[in-house]
Amino acid sequence: MTSEVSERIGTTGHLLSPTSSTLRPYSSGLVDESETIELSPSLREDLLNFDAWGGILAAYGRTMRVAVALTDPQGQILGECHNPQPVWKVIHEARCGFHSGCPFCITTKPCTAVSDALITGGAIMVHDQAGLTHVAVPLLLGKEHLGAIVAGQVFDQYPDALLLERVAKQFKVPPQELWNVARMQRPVGSAILKASGDLLCALGRAFLRERYGAILEAKLAQTNGRFRLLVDGVKDHALFTMDSSGLVTSWNDGAENMLGYPESEIMGRSFSCIFTQQDSQNGVPQRQLQMALEKGRTEDEGWRVRRDKNQFWASVNITALWENAHTMGSFAIIVQDKTEKNKIAIVLEEARQERVSLQQRLLSRVSHELRTPLTAIYLFTTNLLDGLFGVLTRPQYEHLTLALDNIGQLKSMVSDLLDVTRVQTYKLSVEPEHISPVRVITEVLGTCRRNAELKNVELRSDIALDLPFLWADPARVRQILTNLIDNGIKFTPKNGTVTIGSWPFSEDSGFLCLFVSDTGCGISPENLDVIFDRLMQVESNTGSSRSGLGLGLYIAKELVSRHDGRIWAESELGKGSTFYFTLPVFSLARLCAPVFAAPELTGGSVTLIAVDVLPVEEGLQGQILPEVRKVLESCIRPGQDVLLPLMKEAQPSEMFFILAWTDAGGCAVITTRISKSLQRFDNNSKLNPEISSTNMLVGPGDSREAQIREVTTLVDREVQKHILAKGKLK
Repeated sequence: MTSEVSERIGTTGHLLSPTSSTLRPYSSGLVDESETIELSPSLREDLLNFDAWGGILAAYGRTMRVAVALTDPQGQILGECHNPQPVWKVIHEARCGFHSGCPFCITTKPCTAVSDALITGGAIMVHDQAGLTHVAVPLLLGKEHLGAIVAGQVFDQYPDALLLERVAKQFKVPPQELWNVARMQRPVGSAILKASGDLLCALGRAFLRERYGAILEAKLAQTNGRFRLLVDGVKDHALFTMDSSGLVTSWNDGAENMLGYPESEIMGRSFSCIFTQQDSQNGVPQRQLQMALEKGRTEDEGWRVRRDKNQFWASVNITALWENAHTMGSFAIIVQDKTEKNKIAIVLEEARQERVSLQQRLLSRVSHELRTPLTAIYLFTTNLLDGLFGVLTRPQYEHLTLALDNIGQLKSMVSDLLDVTRVQTYKLSVEPEHISPVRVITEVLGTCRRNAELKNVELRSDIALDLPFLWADPARVRQILTNLIDNGIKFTPKNGTVTIGSWPFSEDSGFLCLFVSDTGCGISPENLDVIFDRLMQVESNTGSSRSGLGLGLYIAKELVSRHDGRIWAESELGKGSTFYFTLPVFSLARLCAPVFAAPELTGGSVTLIAVDVLPVEEGLQGQILPEVRKVLESCIRPGQDVLLPLMKEAQPSEMFFILAWTDAGGCAVITTRISKSLQRFDNNSKLNPEISSTNMLVGPGDSREAQIREVTTLVDREVQKHILAKGKLK
């Protein structure tokens, strides 16, 4: 306490020194004094509830013959003072507005006993201006300052008349009256005060610990009760727990309803009783527990067995519950009966397969029954238009031209239907090649230009000539571009423009982004998310929304996805739309990466084998060369050698290149194998194969990526040299 008297006479002191009075009031393990605990206002209020502390404080005051009270961290009394002492009562009743911040001090100066006790963690004893002594004991929970217990209002020696006279004048109390009361108040010696302080520390520590534990236990019991009500209220799921060895420790009503075991019968039994006999013999229950231990939780679907031995299809979730970071506690299991859902899924799958089969049969019939007569009608119509059956009148020519346009539209619809069937039956094949996007785009523009001219729409190309080569199926890329361009022409009014171009794709340098934009009617924001759906058609003011089946964009999306690319659209009503899609850029390093293993790179020797097949008769190239490629594929070592695709647009298709991780000796073995295989294939000596090889040394690199770049650079250089040399010989 800081006061005029204490400063003058030096009577302020510690009952226990700050260093020796730091107590560990929570050594029971509930709370460590260094632990940070978050206490809600309601929990703080419960811990310092005056009614709960009243009994122990009143007993302490009567036994020790001192006043005692509970305070908050600021020293304000909570409730009332128990067993107040005579001198303090006289001053307290007469001081009229004097307030020291401490209810036990007779002084006009602030008292810091409570704050000092909370800071030091020990009991603090102080004297006030009247010579009365009180002690403050901190109430700490971990690092949380809850408040203090203050006890005293007694003299530790015979009263000092001079001090009492000064206090009487200051607080306007008759000096004689105050002296008479003080003489009747028995002093308490310092030793007794110290002992009472120790006792108060022990009492406060023990009761606060007990109070905290009781509150937590009550809250835990309340939470457990609510959780138990929740668990028992779940009737469609079996919820139960097991110990670390798989023995059941709890069982809810849903588990009894689903599995048939009453709680009294299943408790303490192994949960393996709900598995089939075969699963139990194969150790499935133990493996699932082990997996839950390793991963934290595991999910499984399969057959389980009820108490009456009937099986049902169940979804099982097992979660490992750990007591701490190193000690395994128990397992929690949730079981859901999915028998009916499984039956429904089986029926739906059978229906889906039947639907797919019907679609295949239907579209196969469409292919034969529609395409054949359409081809005949197309042939007859073109013959008539070409004048093979006589000169047509102007109306006849116009009507036949209109019929021919509708025949083309029908053929396109049939082709789209067949592609959709291939998508649904996973038969839509994509065979990537080393292709030039510029060349493919030029071909598609030539094909689509007639439709654009008929509608008076300008078809414009904004393609750079130095675009990188793609690793894509050329036929499928043409199909994607044709669908997007025809779609743009269809929804663009007369004198509009459809543009095809490229766009930098910063997200992944391994992909090239192409776009098709138009100046048509545009697409509303709500339709942008569904335009790639199957059979989706968007109404427009051009009157063209019903001229197809709504499959073009759906097929384009599927084809782009099968190239591992993306397709999306941006549009603004009245201003047009832009469709973007990405395709993978050809990368020799990416193509060869699977065989670029560390041992081969360390060996430092790679061989490029060139096989030149020259047909001796015209017309054999298209028939023989694909078969030759299959022969060469059978001669290389899977996972170690690579048969390269065509590496340049000008490369003759009868040139084949093999990249082999071997030296000159190993190359001779592969070359002999290729020569013999081609001889067996070429029974009539229609081919004159020429096999050559180039061995390249790979220097040590800083990383695997650096070595791969070096190898692919060498390979590309040697391929171009070989192509150039063969071209000069011709």
